[in-house]
Amino acid sequence: MRRVAASRVYINEKESHTNHVVELLDHSVVNHYALEGELPMTEWLGGTIIIRNRKAYHVPQVLSPEDILTISCTTMTRL
Repeated sequence: MRRVAASRVYINEKESHTNHVVELLDHSVVNHYALEGELPMTEWLGGTIIIRNRKAYHVPQVLSPEDILTISCTTMTRL
């Protein structure tokens, strides 16, 4: 399992979370939750993680809700 965290996480362009952890298994999102202190074996990516259809993508910048609606998967890195 891979555990990553970012400054902002958006889930299906509707939910927005600050300082959030995303857990991945075989590149699919299996869990997400608020970051409450340092977690062992967690990669801090910063920027924004976008979850769409159980897949996670990373953008190095912190994006606003308006930016999320216009960004395409080609400008993001799949986790």
